[in-house]
Amino acid sequence: MKEFDEFDDYDGGIGEPIDLMKYVKRVLGAWKKVLLFALCGAILGVVIALGTPRTYTSKAVVAPELVTRATSGGLSTLASLAGVNMNTMALTDAMHPDMYPSIINSTGFYIDLFDMPVVIEKKDTVIHTDLYDYMANYTKHPWWGYVLGLPFMAKDAVFRLFSKPGEKDEAEGHSEMDSLRLTREQERVVKAMSKCITSSLEKRTYLLSINVTTQDPVISANLANAAVEELKAFVISYRTEKSKENVEYFQDLYTETREDYLRAQRAYANYMDSHQNIISKGTQVYQQQLQNEAQLRFQMYSQTAQNLMNAEAKLQQEAPVLVVIQHGMAPRVGKPSRVKLVILWFILGALAGSIWACIKKENQPE
Repeated sequence: MKEFDEFDDYDGGIGEPIDLMKYVKRVLGAWKKVLLFALCGAILGVVIALGTPRTYTSKAVVAPELVTRATSGGLSTLASLAGVNMNTMALTDAMHPDMYPSIINSTGFYIDLFDMPVVIEKKDTVIHTDLYDYMANYTKHPWWGYVLGLPFMAKDAVFRLFSKPGEKDEAEGHSEMDSLRLTREQERVVKAMSKCITSSLEKRTYLLSINVTTQDPVISANLANAAVEELKAFVISYRTEKSKENVEYFQDLYTETREDYLRAQRAYANYMDSHQNIISKGTQVYQQQLQNEAQLRFQMYSQTAQNLMNAEAKLQQEAPVLVVIQHGMAPRVGKPSRVKLVILWFILGALAGSIWACIKKENQPE
């Protein structure tokens, strides 16, 4: 029986239950301190809200065209012998929509957008510039960003002081920008662009969303639409590159065969005019040769013209279509909301004050 009595004293290792009312009484007893913490948090929230530049996000949605090329010819014949129906199979184009976000996040894509005209409206003035200048000189940063960047600014100043004249890294805008070797300012602007423009692709519907966040609602909308147009130009240029080469080739060949035909036709006409009253076997033979040459040149000219028309039609057919489901629009409300930010820091301050009251009372006797 003694052994069973020992088990009666076992509490299962749970320990004493937590008395929530005790902590509630402690917080209510120190409500002045908690309120002080909350007010300090609200003040800190005001400082952070006023020091954080407001940003505006514009969204554009694009539906890319899925290009497939059906297999045919000898490959279908060989596949039919193996029992495979190649008519139901297709070879997708190399420029798949899955690559579009990578294209948008590339340095070359950003460089092509730097020439976009930008209008900055201030209280008394209107500034006309481009996107690069706006990102480099007219974008605001939080005040703590300047404080944290002081060591790096000092390092750059020391570097410029002790560097040789030919080694100074002077930013010269983007007029002669080399994507393989960026200056410090250009690299900083490119990094800012990577945070400014983001994209996502929905796997099920392949809808591409392009989100642009800047400190101006109109610039955000214009940049979102410009990014869509730049992507369309890039995809069209890639898809139609081979067809454009064929059109240029047949255009040159068309011009050459046309000149040869006109030259042969003039030679035949001049010979006929100069030998109207001369009848001889030699004249007739040479006349027939000139006539045959002119007809041959005409056939080549006609065939080249037909090939040129087919190449132009193929170019038009292979040009992809990117349907813009939603254009970028200027948002009305920016982020972050200063009121919500102050309320959040007020709550965090109150929470910190409550924890402080509980911990302080814990070390004091009841």
